[in-house]
Amino acid sequence: MPIPTGFKGTVYALHQAICRNVNPIPKQVLHIMIEQYPNALDLNAFVGACENSQLSRGSMELLLDCSSPEIYQAVQLNAHRFVSIAIKKKNICTVQVFIERFPSILNGTILAHACMNGTAEIVQMILAAGVRENVGKCGGLFFTTDNREDALDIAIRLYDEKDEERRHILVTCLRYANATKMGMKVPDPNYSVILAAIGLVPRHILGSILKLYAHEVINTNQSGKHAIHKAIRMSMEKGKEYTLPPIFKSEAFIHACSHGKLELVKKMLEKSAQYSCEDVTGGHSETVFLNVIGEINALDVAIDLFDENDDTRCKILQSCIQYANAINLKRKVPSSNYPTILAAVGLVPTQVLLSIGRKFHNEIKEMDRTGKVALKKVLNMAQEEAIYATRLDMRCQYPLSIKTNRLQFSNSLKTIPQRKVYVAKQ
Repeated sequence: MPIPTGFKGTVYALHQAICRNVNPIPKQVLHIMIEQYPNALDLNAFVGACENSQLSRGSMELLLDCSSPEIYQAVQLNAHRFVSIAIKKKNICTVQVFIERFPSILNGTILAHACMNGTAEIVQMILAAGVRENVGKCGGLFFTTDNREDALDIAIRLYDEKDEERRHILVTCLRYANATKMGMKVPDPNYSVILAAIGLVPRHILGSILKLYAHEVINTNQSGKHAIHKAIRMSMEKGKEYTLPPIFKSEAFIHACSHGKLELVKKMLEKSAQYSCEDVTGGHSETVFLNVIGEINALDVAIDLFDENDDTRCKILQSCIQYANAINLKRKVPSSNYPTILAAVGLVPTQVLLSIGRKFHNEIKEMDRTGKVALKKVLNMAQEEAIYATRLDMRCQYPLSIKTNRLQFSNSLKTIPQRKVYVAKQ
């Protein structure tokens, strides 16, 4: 054995055996060596074991089981340090053993260290253990380092679409963060990566993920594409007011909605898509904004008079919602297969949204799995202030068109406001 010049301590063969990377010493041989020279099993032996990525899980468990009470206690006190060494050396088995033996190490920055120096497999292992042990929110994903970064911040900062390991680390973190937002205990392994990323990453990274996982959009049906597109637009245009077609402020159109003249409503909407509001109503054309105090528009009227047991009232509101949503999607007319509840998000109060979902449930049945998941994401985003954790809310500020720390954005989320009740004159 090469011994440093001037070294006065005792050199044991166990240390060299533990550090052997090529053809690692079998567990049984290590056991014999420890029995013959128990003093060799010191903290230096554990440093070498953590640095050796080829050491088996059984061998690490043997070292722990054969340690004296004093050494075992010292290993426990230094568990965070040992795991950090193992993470840097990509020593997966050792990380797993230490997490199982000393789960208290999860209450710290070990996950952030893994996102910086480890692999996606190690990150996944730590996150799963953190969730299992109920460590913080989302398994400790949001514990901050001295630099005020958490694991997700680090995964985003170090993201490189050309580096497969870096990409998988970010995707793993996004799956767990999104699961927390969506009320899931653990992530769905088949959950769309694009949907998981929406609301959690800056715009330039979302664009990269859209490119890399384009197949998720391609493989879903048209309703699913609409839902994914809506989720992306909602994230990009956070805080932007919804606008309505000018005709929605027309007295003639409001009168048609309030008196239940469904065919006239449809006709005026179709005509307004082809011509200007003046051509349809003979009135003045101007942009209508939602939720302007004291202003009455046809959408408010259709919402206030909505009754899910009245087909006419349902279809009037459906027509208004579809055309209003089309305008905000920069289209003249709504798509024929656009789900009504999807179009209604952002335009109607929550209780009306639920009623619309019940009334037009057949449209939801026609959506595939990805589409349904995307719809749930959109509905969740519409009510994010009530559902998301406070710190998680801070990650959802848009637009994030510049590369910057997400924590710099202040919280400005608002729930969908209630509208003034409008009653038709008899």
